[in-house]
Amino acid sequence: MTFPTIGPIAGVSRRDLLLGAAGLGLAGCGGGGGKTEGQTIKIAVVSSYTDGQVRLSGVDYAIEKQGWLRQELEKRGARLEWFPAPNAAVGPIVNEAFANHQIQFAGYSDLPSIILNASGTSGKTKLLVPGNPSESYLMVPTGSTAKSITDLKGKRLAIHRGRPWELPLLRLLDSHGLTYDDFQIYNINPEAGSAAVATGGVDALFSISPFSLEERGVAKIIWSTADQPLHWKSWGGFYGSRRFLEQQPELAQLVVTAYVRAAHWISQPENKEEIILLGTRNGTPERIVRRTYDETNVSWKDRWSPLFPPEIYTHYRDATAFARKHGIISGDIDVDEFLDDSLVKVALNDLALTQYWTNTKVGPAAAPVAAPAATPGPAPVKEPTA
Repeated sequence: MTFPTIGPIAGVSRRDLLLGAAGLGLAGCGGGGGKTEGQTIKIAVVSSYTDGQVRLSGVDYAIEKQGWLRQELEKRGARLEWFPAPNAAVGPIVNEAFANHQIQFAGYSDLPSIILNASGTSGKTKLLVPGNPSESYLMVPTGSTAKSITDLKGKRLAIHRGRPWELPLLRLLDSHGLTYDDFQIYNINPEAGSAAVATGGVDALFSISPFSLEERGVAKIIWSTADQPLHWKSWGGFYGSRRFLEQQPELAQLVVTAYVRAAHWISQPENKEEIILLGTRNGTPERIVRRTYDETNVSWKDRWSPLFPPEIYTHYRDATAFARKHGIISGDIDVDEFLDDSLVKVALNDLALTQYWTNTKVGPAAAPVAAPAATPGPAPVKEPTA
């Protein structure tokens, strides 16, 4: 099976990408004042390198495979470019790129987007297509006797600050009357954290995707958000630059429509195996990829739903308030304005998919979230009657 790949960006080293360096070939990235001729649409994606190539996954992979977005943009004199953000520093790279108007769109998670939009930057964004709630895990070396976070008090705890899973960790600490001051905090990226817990360099790691460490027998999970209420989980999606949405509404709609088209393709049962195999290209065993996808109680079809469930509005209000409480942000966010389902509604109608997804991503077994004092968000997408 052949997978679409992207070559390295000319003149840019992997170190430049990790540091979010500014010189990333940014010509043509501005809003364009409504002109589409010569417009470059840059979409930031969480990417990995294999044999010197940047490889796409998930919906991004399907968009490149289908080629529809690239063709439609070319008809309008515009072009598509993928902007790779390595997993070691996704949030900082994407936020810097949005703040400097270097990209128009990105797929990443909730906390970095909250940090960006609660700041004074002119590069604010909107959530255009929701992702899936995802889990976080507390891991310790296999030989550890620790059974809970309280057993780790005073010990070395690795966490990559500012990443989406920092909020679940803070919630866990709050629930036990603990703070960062009760631990020796190691602020290191996921790869370094995994190596540290595997070799005993730290006493615990709070991160995501623990299954490889568990199957290698070097670490074990002692707690996760899997059994916690929905607001304990991370919940990101696909975001767009507000400035670009205002200046290039037609191109913005094309991009969102392409994402809905691709999500529909992936959601077909016959395409599931192809997506599963994508996750093995970096050497991850297939059983771990399958386990990661099967961890939630959401069906394969609904996992790719672009609908906005009412719970996502509550989630972002709660996450914003919690981040402000812990000093991660100092500003606020108008969640009703930040979450924008208007382009998804148009895409579903144009693609005759208004009846295809009737469930949202939350899943029947998700724990309810207590609504904060703020008023409820907009209703979920209403499906018109035939």
